[in-house]
Amino acid sequence: PCVLVVVAACGGRAPHVVEAEPKRIVSMAPSLTETLIALDLEDRIVGVTRYCPDVGGASVVGGYFDPNFEAIVVLDPDLVVLLQSHDELRRRFNALGLDTLQVDQHDVAGILGSVHTIADRCGVRRRGEEVVAELEAELEGVSAVVAEYERPRVLVVVGREPGDGRIGSLWAAGADTFYDDVLRIGGGVNVIQTGGIRYPELSREGILALDPDVILDVVADGGARELDRDVVAADWREFEDLRAVRAGRVHVLLDDFVVIPGPRIVDTVGRVARLLHPEAQWQ
Repeated sequence: PCVLVVVAACGGRAPHVVEAEPKRIVSMAPSLTETLIALDLEDRIVGVTRYCPDVGGASVVGGYFDPNFEAIVVLDPDLVVLLQSHDELRRRFNALGLDTLQVDQHDVAGILGSVHTIADRCGVRRRGEEVVAELEAELEGVSAVVAEYERPRVLVVVGREPGDGRIGSLWAAGADTFYDDVLRIGGGVNVIQTGGIRYPELSREGILALDPDVILDVVADGGARELDRDVVAADWREFEDLRAVRAGRVHVLLDDFVVIPGPRIVDTVGRVARLLHPEAQWQ
């Protein structure tokens, strides 16, 4: 990686290396691309994954875990931005002589921290501070609205085959995930509180034992597949003994931002809070 200056050491300390601001950035995840856009760095993005939002002029360089390394090298980026789960990709990019920046966005603190980290690396620290302040203010506003209400127990479903009239294999959001934070801020309680697996698979018996007050059925590509919310929700009729089903509190979320742990986390929190607390006074 290139550098701007080397500041002379004082008192025998090692010199401080100041890296040059990257001008050609490859983003390896939708949440990273949205973070870069929020920081007004869209014009520096030269490569994105096939799952990222469209960025004018940027090339599509493959998928989240299966990028086209040759296409990325041709783009001559001076920074590749990665997530915590991209350890192997980071090693391969570094072996190719490419500079990388790896951030953790698995929870709300990580999302906000990643904004600071990316902003600092790209020389837009002040903009990063502004973005984080705006996000924190919106999250605190939602939290204040729901504070007076009783918190329902919520099951967040993040993986299943929707719309076939039944519930087959199902994965849910556990305690150490950004969905857990979404529920906490939005006025709910995650029914899954134990275990070391972030997204455990649940059996039919496990779902019945949890018996949530509310079910949030998140369909990652629901919008693109033009699924009907009522059809997806109808899959849950076979669980007529669940209190969430009896109360009509199964909510299907098809919006793409609900599965992207980036700056639009505020939209996810706002949507969830309104579903959990329709009785609140929302503006």
